[in-house]
Amino acid sequence: MRIAVLVKQIPAPVEFRMQDGRLVRDGVPLEVNAYCRRANAKAVELAGPDGEVVVFTMGPPAAADALREMIACGAHRGVHLCDPALAGADTLATAVALAAAIRHQGPFDLVLAGLNSLDSDTGQVPVEVAELLDLPFAAGVRELDVTGGAFTAKLETDDGYYTVTGDLPAALSTAERLCAPSKALPEEYAAVADDRILRLTAADLDVPPEQLGAPGSPTSVGPIRVLTASRRALRATSVGHAVDLLEELGAFSDPPESDDTGEEEASRASAALLAVDGDGQHPAGERSVWCFFTEPGVGAELLGEAAELAAWISGTVTAVTTTANAANTSGLGAAGADRLLVIESATEPSEQAAALAAAAARSLPWALLVEGTRSGRVVASIVAARCGWGLTGDAVGLEVSPDGRLVAWKPAFGGRLQVPILSRSPVQMATIRPGVLALRPSRPDAIDPTAEMLPAPERARIRTVAVERDDDDTGELRRARIVVAVGVGVEPDGYPVIDELRAALGDAALGATRRVTDQGWVPRSRQIGVTGHAVSPRLLVAVGSSGRFNHTVGIRNAGVLMAVNSNPDAEIFDQVDVGLIGEWQTIVPALTAELNKRGVADRIRSSDPPAGGTATTRRGMRVSDLRASRAKPVRASGRP
Repeated sequence: MRIAVLVKQIPAPVEFRMQDGRLVRDGVPLEVNAYCRRANAKAVELAGPDGEVVVFTMGPPAAADALREMIACGAHRGVHLCDPALAGADTLATAVALAAAIRHQGPFDLVLAGLNSLDSDTGQVPVEVAELLDLPFAAGVRELDVTGGAFTAKLETDDGYYTVTGDLPAALSTAERLCAPSKALPEEYAAVADDRILRLTAADLDVPPEQLGAPGSPTSVGPIRVLTASRRALRATSVGHAVDLLEELGAFSDPPESDDTGEEEASRASAALLAVDGDGQHPAGERSVWCFFTEPGVGAELLGEAAELAAWISGTVTAVTTTANAANTSGLGAAGADRLLVIESATEPSEQAAALAAAAARSLPWALLVEGTRSGRVVASIVAARCGWGLTGDAVGLEVSPDGRLVAWKPAFGGRLQVPILSRSPVQMATIRPGVLALRPSRPDAIDPTAEMLPAPERARIRTVAVERDDDDTGELRRARIVVAVGVGVEPDGYPVIDELRAALGDAALGATRRVTDQGWVPRSRQIGVTGHAVSPRLLVAVGSSGRFNHTVGIRNAGVLMAVNSNPDAEIFDQVDVGLIGEWQTIVPALTAELNKRGVADRIRSSDPPAGGTATTRRGMRVSDLRASRAKPVRASGRP
């Protein structure tokens, strides 16, 4: 078996230095992206003694060290795309170059890549490479079996796991828990002979120069901004003092409504600082914003944001979903939709992408927003590669530039940087993670649009054969007004105490760190962070969490943050508004009693707004109920 592996060398997560709005990489230590290490390790295992593993990377001369380390870990040879003509490439131009290099060295039975890179966290390049090579693709492989000319894979999803099958050749991205990573000591990879790495230039790729590097990139990056901690980092001296601080910060009641016109104007004005190539005029096409989603709750978030953008461009909003969700389209007009397109019989991401790409290419909307779920990112990346459009992954804010272009703000390095991305393609694309955007006020008198059917798409080459969902209410966490998030410091025998705290906070939703869900203590659908959900509750209480950035990136949009931890030096205390130092077994019961004494639960429930304006909290399941409901297998011919 011949396997191609894509690896990326990234800056180590250290203190950043900026110059003229750009990240200074000189002197910053470099390392192989953690997800890519898993891809290489699994490739070496699958290839065995009779196969061949070829590792590909693109970057400056120093990137050859990434190839050397993977070769030292068992790969047979490396291919290094290194040429100034490739500099400045965005995800699509990078995918074009890598796909050409794979064709140059192919054919291969399997292409493996990491799920995403920890610096930009897009996960777009592997999908786009697969699309450009006309290979079926599956994301987030947790378990993998290859037998003969076929494979079976268990994929991590936002709310559980899917089992899929397909034929080789194929392309797959690896989840963090697929296998142990490939790692070698510096002296081991320094000993790798130079002749085991082939260097390719742009001239070797059989690709027109205008499709490579900066000229071939449909997106460009504006000045980067470093996000400094804006939390108050107050240390409470007692439980009573902590609740007093939460009261002062308005954690138990919504702030009064205010006219946010000034904030909106300031947001738009910030875009004026960005230089945009061209005149910003949209080509002949619809003056509209399209939103693709498969979950109604996510759709409401996208449609509200789309309505704001449409108002700025004097356009309309089109909702796009599938027949599986067509029965749940009531209220889309109130959420912001003027038009509704429904894709017939599309259950797999590749099917949804094919139909969406065809429809959008005909209409050329001003922008296309896609839900930032695991499958939504695949859909968006396929559309971008198929149509050659610029895509910003996991945007956390959207603006309109003075010349009428979309500005998508994207987090990088776990949210410690924010980067404005602008697109010069006919259709500007962005994915937005559920929970990042606040629900906009509804249009109470709006009429739901009549569904227009889109033709059934081409059939997927990868088939879903089983679904395991491990939670009965996958949207509760994203909608929650109050969240209690547990870290690995709280073991399952302490969860009844956490349930009592949640009840004292008006039936708060449950969240967890990745280490907790990896242990199986809490369903994966409750995971918050880089590989989980982003939440934006009024109040989030973190119990037993150390504060690692891969978790805290998912809680940064909370109104008020409080942490309980026994370690006074825990990183979490620098990232919250109120901190309580001590053993959670002592603090949490006392905190629950204090909240009950003050009647906080009733106050929170009475302050919940009616549905349609902003997110509302529903009574959640107890932790014990959630654990009992885990991993319910459902046989399926497609995604439900």
